[in-house]
Amino acid sequence: MVDYAAIFYVSGKSLGGFFKKVYGAEMKVFNKTLLLTAITVASTSAMAIDVNFSGFGTIGYSQNDEKGSVVNDTTNKGSWGQTSLIGLQADVKLNSKFSATAQVKLSEDVTIDEKMQMTLQMAFLGYQATESLKIRIGRLRAPVYLDSEYLDVGYVKTTATTPLAVYGQAPFANYNGLDMIFTHYTATDLEFQIQPYVGKEQVERDFSSIGVTGNLDANYLAGINTSLAGDDWKVRAGYTIGEMNMPGYESNPFQPEEFYLNDDMGSFLTVGANYDNGSLLATVEFAKRSVEGAKLVTDLTGAYVTVGYRIDSFTPYFTYQRQETGDKNREVGVNSDFNALSVGAKYEFSKVALKAEVTNYEFGKNGIYGYTNTLTGNATTTLKSAKVFNLTLETMF
Repeated sequence: MVDYAAIFYVSGKSLGGFFKKVYGAEMKVFNKTLLLTAITVASTSAMAIDVNFSGFGTIGYSQNDEKGSVVNDTTNKGSWGQTSLIGLQADVKLNSKFSATAQVKLSEDVTIDEKMQMTLQMAFLGYQATESLKIRIGRLRAPVYLDSEYLDVGYVKTTATTPLAVYGQAPFANYNGLDMIFTHYTATDLEFQIQPYVGKEQVERDFSSIGVTGNLDANYLAGINTSLAGDDWKVRAGYTIGEMNMPGYESNPFQPEEFYLNDDMGSFLTVGANYDNGSLLATVEFAKRSVEGAKLVTDLTGAYVTVGYRIDSFTPYFTYQRQETGDKNREVGVNSDFNALSVGAKYEFSKVALKAEVTNYEFGKNGIYGYTNTLTGNATTTLKSAKVFNLTLETMF
């Protein structure tokens, strides 16, 4: 059974007509006037004020070892599209108080394999109200993980892939709304930060296998992100709530309304920490997703730990992760249980990182339904285990 609710919080408006002509793909924003103004200001002011252009990119190959199967969207035939992407960003400082940021990304279409699409990831205006308070409004990065800020910039991360047990729970990377970032430095130079935010988002997915098409919406989402950081460590915690809806559920007459999202409340809790002294690095992160009502929307609990050690430009590492499914979902046969061990290495040279990683997945059994698992992406596949190989070449500029 497909975990078609892996997209958690989300709702918004579409600028499909305009951006489809420009990029050949629909892009979503919440406020046409505000975001287009931000981009216009950034482009027209480049010659007069402080402007910085940057970019990042990944060329990736992935393949699993089980013939005819799909594991975490990776096929046995192999694919170059799943992890490959390129992004461009413009940061403009208008004056001592105002700034603007815009970022676009070219990556694989989430609904069509091997088809690339351009999406607007960020486009917001920032206002430095005081030395400690910054207010931002527009299309923003959702601050739900340790790596949220650099979610797509693979070069700055150690691993070739992000752990699914945590990062697969709320796979929306952005939202349309506003946030406030309070930053305070203690007498011992520790950085304390608190970031409340509110907004909405909408995401499109292909649910044709279960007779549902269209979007998953969040009528609203609100959350808070807090962190404390020292020279070589950081701890953070975040909590988000949202009211979610699946407008297309009426199109499936074979399953009752309570199976789907119908203005159901959901919550998402994350806690994490990392340590990096230049040689030894370690990261641990925990996430728990809960959704009331809808039985086909999985309640998930997951965690992972990554440990690595730098030897000049070479960093071997391993990651262990585990995910468990809520009881309400098991009643209708939905199973997302797994544990996985990844072993990999990263090699850096001239602003380029080459990574190779092998992950062994062990899938949990779900009573009479056996080893059928949402991670395999095929209701007829009952894999007990599978191995996935990832090779990436990443850079930033």
